[in-house]
Amino acid sequence: MNDQPVAKNVDRLLSDFRRFSGESDNDPHLNPVSRLASALFLGLESGEVSIGSLTAIANDLNDRSFEDRAEAFHLRRGDGACALEDILAQLAQGGFEEFKAAVEGAPEGVVFTAHPTFALSAARRDVLAAYPVNGSDSDKTDWRQKLAKVDEGDDQITLRYEHDEARKAIANAQEAVARINRAILNVAQKHFPEKWADLRLQPLSVATWVGYDLDGRTDIHWGESIRIRIDEKAKQLQRYVASIQKIQGETPSKSLQDLLSQLTASAKLAEQQAKAFAGDLDDPSTVVQAANLLTDENPARITSLDPIVEALTKEIEESDSDARKAELLLLRAEMESYGLGLARIHLRVNSAQVRSALRADLGLDPDTGFLGRSALDVAAKKAMAAQRRAVNFGSVFLEKMTARRQFMLCAQILKHIDADTPIRFLIAECEAPATIMGAVYLARLYGVEHKLDISPLFETPQALESGGRFIERLLREPEYRDYVSGRGVMSIQLGFSDSGRFMGQCAADLAIERLQVLFARALGAADLPGIEALVFNTHGESMGRGAHPGSFSNRLDHLTTPWVRSRFAKENIRLRTECSFQGGEGYTHFQTPELAAQTMAMVWAHSRSIPEAVQEDRFYSDINYSWDVYRGLKTWQEGLFEREDYRKILSGFALRLLFKTGSRQTKRSQSGGFDLSALRAIPHNAILQQLGAPVNVSGGFGKAVGKEPDRFVEQVEGSTRMRALMAMAVHARDLTDVSVLRAYADIYAPGYWSAMAVSAGAGKAADSYEAAQMALEDSGTSQAFQHLADFVSSDLRHFDEMIGAVDLSGMRKETVNRDRLCVLHAVRQALMAKAVSLVASAPPFSRRHDVEHRNLIEMTLDLRIDETADLLGRIFPANSKGGNMFSGLDEKVEDIDAEGGAYPEIHREIIWPLREISVASRTLSEAIANHYGAFG
Repeated sequence: MNDQPVAKNVDRLLSDFRRFSGESDNDPHLNPVSRLASALFLGLESGEVSIGSLTAIANDLNDRSFEDRAEAFHLRRGDGACALEDILAQLAQGGFEEFKAAVEGAPEGVVFTAHPTFALSAARRDVLAAYPVNGSDSDKTDWRQKLAKVDEGDDQITLRYEHDEARKAIANAQEAVARINRAILNVAQKHFPEKWADLRLQPLSVATWVGYDLDGRTDIHWGESIRIRIDEKAKQLQRYVASIQKIQGETPSKSLQDLLSQLTASAKLAEQQAKAFAGDLDDPSTVVQAANLLTDENPARITSLDPIVEALTKEIEESDSDARKAELLLLRAEMESYGLGLARIHLRVNSAQVRSALRADLGLDPDTGFLGRSALDVAAKKAMAAQRRAVNFGSVFLEKMTARRQFMLCAQILKHIDADTPIRFLIAECEAPATIMGAVYLARLYGVEHKLDISPLFETPQALESGGRFIERLLREPEYRDYVSGRGVMSIQLGFSDSGRFMGQCAADLAIERLQVLFARALGAADLPGIEALVFNTHGESMGRGAHPGSFSNRLDHLTTPWVRSRFAKENIRLRTECSFQGGEGYTHFQTPELAAQTMAMVWAHSRSIPEAVQEDRFYSDINYSWDVYRGLKTWQEGLFEREDYRKILSGFALRLLFKTGSRQTKRSQSGGFDLSALRAIPHNAILQQLGAPVNVSGGFGKAVGKEPDRFVEQVEGSTRMRALMAMAVHARDLTDVSVLRAYADIYAPGYWSAMAVSAGAGKAADSYEAAQMALEDSGTSQAFQHLADFVSSDLRHFDEMIGAVDLSGMRKETVNRDRLCVLHAVRQALMAKAVSLVASAPPFSRRHDVEHRNLIEMTLDLRIDETADLLGRIFPANSKGGNMFSGLDEKVEDIDAEGGAYPEIHREIIWPLREISVASRTLSEAIANHYGAFG
C-alpha cells in the first residue's frame, strides 16, 4: 500500500470495506469496520502500511468529503433560490399599501452569533463558497486544484477573530439588503410612479451578539464590548460617508456637503474613542481618560441620526432627479435600519446572573425565591416604584454583578454612542416569570426600558414545556403589559441547543413549535392593540444544532413552521422572526457578496409566504397521536441522556477527537466530577458525530412508533409537517452506523489486545500488547460502547422497519456516502491502536519521572497523544550536551547513559510517529465532520 498512488489506496480500502460488509451479512459476529481497522493496524505493525500512507489517505478522503459538503451546501441553497423581481412584481399587483407593508417593518431578520463552530479555516470557507455546483467537469477540476493549494494557516480563534469574521459577514449582508432595497425601488418606480418616494424601506433586519454574549463565559471584559460597539459605529459612519460622496458626484449640494463634513468628523472621533477603550481598562486612570473622550460634548460627536435622517428626507422631497432621489432613499433606509452601528446588537446573560443581581433589591433567594407565585408580584411592585439611577463609567467599573453591569452598559451605549437603535437583552435558561419582571425593574432603574427588548430564552425541556404558562402569567401582570406596550413588541428567544441534547432534536422541534403557537394564543388573548410578536430562533448548521438538511426554505420552515405563522395570522398579530447564523459554518452563507445576496433574498421571500391554515395536515388533525409520538421521542432521549454508559463515552477519550473551533470554553465551569449537562451542546453533538452516532437526532423513533406502526406510517404519508421532521431524522439515520460504535468497543477491549499478544507469540511485540491489555482491564470503556450500541440498535431496528414501509420520495435530499465515513473511522482506529502499540513498546525508565509506563499507555488510550509524546520527549531526550562534549572519544560504549543520555532512536521510532498520528487525527476529525455538514 505504501508505494501505491493515494487514490488507488483509497479505492482499495473502500473495496475492502464493501467486501467485508457483504461478508457480515452472513456473519453477525463480523464487524466490517473492526475488520478493516484491524487489517490496517496489522499492516502498520508489519511495515506493509505506513503512518504516512494512512495520513495521505485521510487527506484524500477529507478532500472528497469536503467536495461533497460543498456541493450539498450549494444544492440546498439552490433549491430555495427565488426570483426576487417576480415576487415584487406580483406583490405590486395588490396595490401600494400592500406593497408598502411588505417592504417596511422587517418581518424577518438574521442574527450573527459566534458559538465555537469555526471548524473550517477562512481559506477553506472561501474555497467552499466558490464551488462550481453547476459548472463543467473542467470547472470542478480547476476547483480541486485550488483546494489542493489551500494554505490553511493557523487561524487563532479568539474573540477578536470571531468579531472580524462576523464583521465581514455583516458587511456582505448589508450589501445584500441594499440590493433588495434597490430592486424594491425599481419595481415601485414602475408600478407606483407617484408614490414610490414615500417608502421607508426596511425589508430585513440584521443583528449580532458577537462581543456582547456573556452567557456561559467570563472572558469578555465590559470594556471590550464598549470598544467593539464604538468601532462598529466608526465603520458604519464611514459607510455613510462613502454613500454621500457617491451621491454628491459631480453635482454636490450644500446640505449634503454639510452632512458629509459632520459624518466624517464623527467617524474620526469614534475611531479615537474606540482606541481609547482598547487600553487596560482594569486601570482606573485609563477608564477615566477613555470615558472622558467618549462623554465629552465634542461638536463632532453624534449620538442620534434623527437630524440627519430629517435632512435627508428634506433633500429627497426637494430633489427633481429620480435617480438621485432613489440613492437618497437607499441611504436613509440604511440609516434607519442600522443606526450608528453595523447591526443591531444583542446582549445576553443567563437567568442566574440576573437573579443574583436582584437578590438585595427584591429580597429573594436566587436559587429558589424566584419560582414562587408571589415572586412575580414582588418584582412587579419593585418595577413600578423604580427610581431612575444615574450611572457613569466609574459605576460600570465598580459594579461586580454581571447583569447589573450589562444594564449599565446599555444605558451608556444609549446615552453616549447611539440613542436611537433598540437593544435586545436576552436572558438564557429562563424558567421563572419573576426573572423577566426583575429585568424590567433593572431596565427602569437604569432608564433604558424605552429602548430595551428583554427576551427570555426558552431552551431547556422544562422551559419549553412550561413556556406557555410562563408567557400567560407575564401578560396578566399590568407592569409587564405596560412595558411591552411601551415598546410595541414582545420578544422571546427559542433554542435548539440544550433542548436538542436533553430531549433530542426532533422532540425539541415539536416542543418549540408548540410554544410558538401558545405564544400566539397568549398574545391574542392579552388584547394588546398593535403589539408585535418577535421570535428569535437560534440554531446551528448541523442537525445536532437544529439545522434542517433540506432546502433553504425547509430550513426556515423548520424554525417557524407554516402552521405557526398561520396561528399568528389567525390572531391578527404581526409576527417578526429572526434566525441565527453561527460562526464559520453559518457565515459561509455570507462568504461572498453573491452568496449573501441570495441568502437575504431567500430569507425575505420566506417572509412573504404567509400560509393559510393547514387543517388538512394529519399531524394537526390527529394531534393526540402526534403528541404521543412527541412523548415517545422525548422519553427515549431523556433515557439516553441519563445512561451511565452514555456519560462515560462522552466524558472519555471521545473528547479528544474534537479540536478547538471557538473562543468559548468546551465545558461550563463546575466543581466535582464530570457532569454531562455541563458539556456544551456543540462539543456534545460533535462527539456523537465523531463516533458515527448522531443519536440525539436519529434515536427515539423506534419507541415513538410504539405499538401502532401502521398509524405512524399513515401519519407520515398524510402530513407535510411530519415528513419534514422525518427528513431530518432519516438523514441522521443514514449517518448513524452502530458498527462504528462497536468497532471503538473492540479497540478498547482487553480481549482484543490479549488475542494480539497470543498471535504475536514470544517477543517484544507480545509484551507491548499485553501491557495494553493490562491497562484496559478496569477501564469499562469497551463495555460502555457495547451496551450503548445494544440500546441504540434496538430502537434503530424498529425505525428501519418503519422507514421501509414509508414512501421516502422527497425526504432524502442528499446521498450519504457511508462507506467513506466508515473507512475514515477504520483508519482512525488503526492509528489509535498504533499509538498504543508505540507507547507500550517504550523501554523501561526511571521512577524519578513521577510517571509509570502504564500511565503513559493509559494517557494514549485517552488520546492524550501530544501530551504523551511531550512526556516521552522529556524522559528520553533526543540529544545531550554531555554526550556532545565527549563525542570525540575513541573509546565507545553501548551504555546510553554513559553517552550522555541521548535517545535519538526513541524519537525516531516512537515520538515522531506519535506526532504524525496526532496530525492525522485532526484531518480525520475534519473529514468526519464534513459528512454532517458542520462541526457539532
